[in-house]
Amino acid sequence: MTRLNFGFRGHDITEARTPEALADGLAEQGARNVQLALAKSFPDMCSEAGAISPGMGSAIRRMLAARGVEIAVLGCYINMIHPDLAVRERLLRRFEAHVANARFFGAPIVASETGSVIPNLGRYTERNFTEDTYRDALGVIRRLVAAGERHDTIVGIEPGVNHPIHDLDTVERLIADVDSPYLGIVFDATALTPAWQASPEWQLELTRQAFLRFGGHICAMHIADWRLEGSGDVHGSGVATPSIRRVAAGTGRMPVREILAIAEAYKPYLTTIFEHTENDAMRRALDRFA
Repeated sequence: MTRLNFGFRGHDITEARTPEALADGLAEQGARNVQLALAKSFPDMCSEAGAISPGMGSAIRRMLAARGVEIAVLGCYINMIHPDLAVRERLLRRFEAHVANARFFGAPIVASETGSVIPNLGRYTERNFTEDTYRDALGVIRRLVAAGERHDTIVGIEPGVNHPIHDLDTVERLIADVDSPYLGIVFDATALTPAWQASPEWQLELTRQAFLRFGGHICAMHIADWRLEGSGDVHGSGVATPSIRRVAAGTGRMPVREILAIAEAYKPYLTTIFEHTENDAMRRALDRFA
């Protein structure tokens, strides 16, 4: 049996809209851990900064625990460097509310990506890679980590190829600049894989290097299997390149078993969340990889 702490994203139980339905759906698939994004799993329930409370956390924790499910990560994925400072402040306060109440949900980690200088997160821009943008992101992350220190909660930062924290070098720099045990890294090999470099070999070496260089700060790992398809102009350069499409674990080209082995060797029982693995595919992933 693999010594990793497997789980799934809550919104990959696609029909669940309440904590009770989510608990039932996860339990039916054999899941014991969830990365819960309140706004995605429960779109009819307000989860803005002023709405999150110890009572909400305790109630949701209790309903999930009744079916044997724990909240391993609270997902609060925001554009933390949104160019509209009023919008940015609202988003940061929402994240800080998640951090302040995470212990009532039973969640040790609150996680986010680092965003983009443009509001549309899906658009590629090299402005995300400038020194000014890095310094902006650093200031925001220091603020969020300070909240984590106050509330004894790890702030999990997920790097990605079109973000200010976009490769292993910028991750190492961020860790040194923040210098806090409350900064965690959510490692997602696919998020750090440019489409033009996508291959199983690339991802294996990327994973090895990540655990070698900053494995002590990796607080969770995402498994996002993928395929290359089509030809899109992802950089706006007029040059056609393939795109990465994320698929259920075990149905793409990601060397999932080998990546799990690397993680297990460096960090036994690491929280490992399968992404884009919906409904009955959860049980299949556990049967194959757990």
